[in-house]
Amino acid sequence: MKRFASIFAIVLFTAVAALGEEEANTIREYKNKVFTIQNRDARTIADAIKLLGSGFKGAALSVNQDLRTITVRDFPENLAAMEDAIKRLDQPAPKTADIELKISVLIASKTALPNAAVPDELAPVVKQLQSTLRYAYYGLMTSSVHRTKIGDGIEGSGVAEPTLLGMTASQERPILYSYNLRRITSTSNTSIDVERFSFSMRVPLDVGGGAIQYQSVGFDTPVSIRQGEKVVIGTTTMRDKALVVVVTASVN
Repeated sequence: MKRFASIFAIVLFTAVAALGEEEANTIREYKNKVFTIQNRDARTIADAIKLLGSGFKGAALSVNQDLRTITVRDFPENLAAMEDAIKRLDQPAPKTADIELKISVLIASKTALPNAAVPDELAPVVKQLQSTLRYAYYGLMTSSVHRTKIGDGIEGSGVAEPTLLGMTASQERPILYSYNLRRITSTSNTSIDVERFSFSMRVPLDVGGGAIQYQSVGFDTPVSIRQGEKVVIGTTTMRDKALVVVVTASVN
């Protein structure tokens, strides 16, 4: 019995020793390599290539975000596969188109507007509006230019000039406007789409007895604009006048 136990112990020791030698030989076959990431986030690249590793005990992958490096210990063939993947993945991000939007707010009236003026670039739009709407006179109340990128949005707000509405400037009764363009996308270099264009303006109205009540006007709509095109986004009435929003887009 003792002899059998001794033989079993020798066999077990030999097997463990052989396994240890095999593991040691495997580790000796590993190579180390440091990959420098030039264009993308090193952690993102590391997540993409980690499954290309052997998964054997002793193989490892680590990321240094500050140095933008990925250090790998693995078999040569795994390192080669990772290197090939990194070359394909570590490319500059595609350039995002720059978009310039000019938002102009016009006031339309059936009677002449005091100190009304329309810039030359909007003259064709006003001429078209005069032929389609019942308002003969137009004046520019405010305009603004915004620059953004595909996928982003735009927000703006301000205090409008009251003269065109037949009102006098008052800190206690300002005319307030705001707009929001949500999720701007583009299917080509010649047009953009706005998932939602919201515009609102709050106008103080005298309701008698010295009391003031704010009237809210505006619209909410999706928009498509071609390069250089001047698009009338929305029209809303305010008693004997109307508010018209015109947008021009430029895609670079």
